[in-house]
Amino acid sequence: MKIKTKKCFKCDTHKGKRYCLRTDKHICWICCNDFRVDMKCPTECEYHATEAENILESKIKADSLAEYYDFVEKHTHLWLVIRDKYIPSEKKKTEEGKKEIEDVLRFVSDKKAAEIYEKLLGINLNSSELPFIKTFEDAGLDFLKAIGLGNWKVVELFFSHKATITIDKFIERLKKRKEIKDLVHLTVLASGSSQDGKMAFSSIEVNYKYDISLIFVFINEEWKLDNIIFGNINLIYSETDTIRQIASHLQSKEFDRAFDLIKKAEEIYYLSSDIQYNLGLYYSLLSDNEKALKAFAEAAALDTSFIESYFNQAFIYHSIGKIEEAEALYQKVISLQQNNVNAYNNLGTIYLFKNDFEKAKEYFEKCLEIMPDFKFALENLKRVEDLKDVKPIKTI
Repeated sequence: MKIKTKKCFKCDTHKGKRYCLRTDKHICWICCNDFRVDMKCPTECEYHATEAENILESKIKADSLAEYYDFVEKHTHLWLVIRDKYIPSEKKKTEEGKKEIEDVLRFVSDKKAAEIYEKLLGINLNSSELPFIKTFEDAGLDFLKAIGLGNWKVVELFFSHKATITIDKFIERLKKRKEIKDLVHLTVLASGSSQDGKMAFSSIEVNYKYDISLIFVFINEEWKLDNIIFGNINLIYSETDTIRQIASHLQSKEFDRAFDLIKKAEEIYYLSSDIQYNLGLYYSLLSDNEKALKAFAEAAALDTSFIESYFNQAFIYHSIGKIEEAEALYQKVISLQQNNVNAYNNLGTIYLFKNDFEKAKEYFEKCLEIMPDFKFALENLKRVEDLKDVKPIKTI
């Protein structure tokens, strides 16, 4: 599932994820910017840059904000030093010349871009007065820097309120990942946001070796972390298909293939409750109750509203005679889904086992309120009536 990527031929440091038509080799975006800033790349390349007389009208394709600002800085430097026909280097030495440059760039409203122009061109665009807007890229870098320093206490500040995983479980699992340890060098590879501006992603290269993709949601005017993919962001679109393949293998009793796929997926979708749930199903089908319970419990910890995970734990405990544990989990299911007839029916069977016929009857009748033709509840209600009519044998 993971594709090995060669190093960039030019810097031999970052991953060469971009194919350069100019050099006929793979290259990173940083080195791509070094090349295309001179505007001499083939127009057939989707990343070629197009220069205009007004620097603000020059066009490039950038996969992230980091790439865009890097290009702006390199292009501005080249524009100043080489492109004398647009802005002679001497101009910035006089107040009149600076005013001419400022007139060209006076409409810049992007704080970061304005700061770059001010630094390189020696002009004043009032960047200090422009608002700083923290982007999802900033949030991603800040988050990884914090955990790279072992500052786990601040994790909650980045955490999405809509996320169903608990902070403690989130931290517990992250601490086990090799990619997180000794996290030093961070480079944004790609980023983007949804049309409505409510979701975004940022893929970051860690220590020139690993890719980590962070998924964000926009809540209360802030970008909050909602999920992590240990790999390229494109893998997020494969998760549903992967789960579908696992389910197909389990249904066909191709257990080895299912397990292999689950373990590969677990490395990438490390915080996925669905992957853990399917691991639980795998162990259930192999009658390994201990490992199945552990996997289902992990799925429920990763998604505290995952009803099926609680129900499957309850069912296993019920089947092996751990009635108290089963009852507590069935009650949890009902607290999350009040019309779950299976949970009500199984609670009824627990009280039937305890000879508490009135309580059992109450649960079976609740099933029939929700689903009047629910076969198992109808049968169990009849059992209650039959057992109530059985007179106990007198002992001497």
